[in-house]
Amino acid sequence: MTDPQTLAAALRRDFPDPAPSTDPTWFRPPALRVIDCVFTFRRNDDRPVGPRLESFQRRFPAVESLSQLRALIGTYKSAALFSSDVLDSKDPTPAVTLTVLVDYLMRMALNRPGSEAAQLKAWAACARPQDYLKVQISGFSLSAFQYLRMLFGANTTRPDLHAGQYVAAVLGHPVSDVQALLLLEEAAPLVPLQLRDLDPRRWQTHSRLSGGHAV
Repeated sequence: MTDPQTLAAALRRDFPDPAPSTDPTWFRPPALRVIDCVFTFRRNDDRPVGPRLESFQRRFPAVESLSQLRALIGTYKSAALFSSDVLDSKDPTPAVTLTVLVDYLMRMALNRPGSEAAQLKAWAACARPQDYLKVQISGFSLSAFQYLRMLFGANTTRPDLHAGQYVAAVLGHPVSDVQALLLLEEAAPLVPLQLRDLDPRRWQTHSRLSGGHAV
């Protein structure tokens, strides 16, 4: 069997019938998903993301698409003003990051037929983990990029030490974070399963049990 086939067999064995996620994170309007991504990976700000998103939605109920969010950002004279008034942050960095990320997605994703949601989902599915290097936002990590893809429907996961160890144990050889993610993305449709539905706490347990043996 190929590595993806071996991994798919192990996932089928170790994660039987995972319950589909009902987390509202995956079903919010695109504008809120991008804001979620920015603040989920925001350093030096440990305030919960959920209330921030709910506040934005109450105040700007008509702002759902990326183009609408970009237009809203454009109504402010500076990133500092937008950050303070809309994002409840005295630091302009979140607004700068959000603007660059929205521009990136509009440039990379919104050039296909279909609705904005469909175009973003197609982009997320076609993107690859290593593409995070193309975003060119200071501090925007592989984990943040993977979360962004997940938010828009990609069948992938975030880099995780235990997930990487699990893949390595199943295949019997070490893998990098990017290699582990690529293999999981190839294996998941073969099961089939949605990687976001897997309990991340179980990666560690199963990495010990797999022991590098093919199923």
